[in-house]
Amino acid sequence: MSEVGVSPVSEKGQVTIPKEIRDSLKLKRGDRVVFLEEGEQVILRKAKTDRLSEALQHQKPWKVGALQFQRKLRKEWD
Repeated sequence: MSEVGVSPVSEKGQVTIPKEIRDSLKLKRGDRVVFLEEGEQVILRKAKTDRLSEALQHQKPWKVGALQFQRKLRKEWD
């Protein structure tokens, strides 16, 4: 794995994905990405589907109940 770029974290926790990565993943405005946590590393990948539930399917077993998790997600999108 190679280091492509560095981006500061904003006050809201936002980061800019370096152009080389956006180009490599063919990311465009409105695309969804999935963050995968592996130990102290985070892997970013383009979501293969628009359905968040499908994109996160591999994350099971959930640390919280599915209904509780869905309610949390809905609050984030409001």
